[in-house]
Amino acid sequence: MSAGESDIARIVLKGPGVSDAAHYGKRVRWLAVIHAALFALSVTGFGLLIWRGEFFVTLSQRTNVETLTIAFFLLFFGYFVALTAPGAWGALRILALHGDERRKQASFARRPRIPGVAAAFDTALELEGRQGEPFEIDLRDDFGGLGRLRFCGVKVQHLDAIRNGSNTLLAYVERKLKQVTGQDLSIVQWGSTAKEAMLQLVATADALCALGRKLEVATWPTLVISEAQRAAIEADLRAVCPALRSEAMLPDWEFEGEHKLPIIPEPLGIISLSRTEKRVDPLSAMTAAAAIVAIVVGLIAFFLVRPPWIPGR
Repeated sequence: MSAGESDIARIVLKGPGVSDAAHYGKRVRWLAVIHAALFALSVTGFGLLIWRGEFFVTLSQRTNVETLTIAFFLLFFGYFVALTAPGAWGALRILALHGDERRKQASFARRPRIPGVAAAFDTALELEGRQGEPFEIDLRDDFGGLGRLRFCGVKVQHLDAIRNGSNTLLAYVERKLKQVTGQDLSIVQWGSTAKEAMLQLVATADALCALGRKLEVATWPTLVISEAQRAAIEADLRAVCPALRSEAMLPDWEFEGEHKLPIIPEPLGIISLSRTEKRVDPLSAMTAAAAIVAIVVGLIAFFLVRPPWIPGR
């Protein structure tokens, strides 16, 4: 796979990332739009097939198309209607409460706070002067708290989270840690898509770090963060809280992803190049799903507007 194709695969699968609080808010708004659009497109496709069902059944019976294709598309649209209904409702709530952070915060008052998403870095994180001890960063602004991030060795977890928290937030914190410390570190395992692998990495890192402290030698890459750096990240996350409230109203879809480039085309397809990401950005995945549904709905509408010639009996 060439460098250009590799970069394209990374952008499509992993997403370009979130650079600042304003970008985070814009991303959440687009996510809400995609949720609503996917629901509307699915309802439209389902409705068109039901409304002109006789036409499509006749078309399939008098051509070489299986009648079961119609049933497949009914199931296809029905599945997406059920899957995206919570997202569409969340998008309506975001629109209704736009700019009213106090009401957003109040809407979460009765929701139970739970241990949320977790991930593992390739580097252990420690607070200066507190070797081997966990430390936390509060997620709070003038309107209330949204939990806290707990760093313990290589593991970071969103505690007291609304619903299950946000993996996008963890990716944003990864980016901010790089900017504030000037060091290169990455999240290498995500609990939402590979929990067992993440727990294995955390257990191994914790054991080696403990051994290193006992022997007073470096056994695992470790990044020491000053209190000033921790406070700087906490202050930056304060500006992200409005976007986090909106994001909490939307369902969190998390997937692994694989991009394949066949060397020998299908149906042989015995040689191919591939790139796998542990976590696919939900905005990228949902945009791709919306594009596919839009194409199918467009083709159905085209057949209704420009009916093909149907042979007689």
